[in-house]
Amino acid sequence: MQIDRISYQKVFPVSAYCTERIGLEASLDKDENPEIALQRLAILVNELHSATIATLEEYKGTKTVTVETTINTTIQAMIDDINNCTVVDEKNGLGVQVGLLAYEPITNQFPEIKEAYDNKLQSLQK
Repeated sequence: MQIDRISYQKVFPVSAYCTERIGLEASLDKDENPEIALQRLAILVNELHSATIATLEEYKGTKTVTVETTINTTIQAMIDDINNCTVVDEKNGLGVQVGLLAYEPITNQFPEIKEAYDNKLQSLQK
């Protein structure tokens, strides 16, 4: 089976009896890991919702930080996954990158992930 597109949707409660559905769809590059790409979409969906909440809270005159915590938790989970990698370059039976290189595309978007990636890459290349 060849996976070439992925999508991620999440429904967020905004207030009593009001929700917001945010969804994103993406095309996968040839050797891109779908699980990593899905995590990236999840981070972006949470960031979009965070912007909506910030706008609503400004209108109300209050602020919230719970969504930011969710984003930080997801980033930390990816950093933990990077730190648990044992090989730099490995592909599964479908030819999808499952080694450390699977995380390379997301390193330009999040400095914390880039730092963990670079450190792990350096330690695995010794």
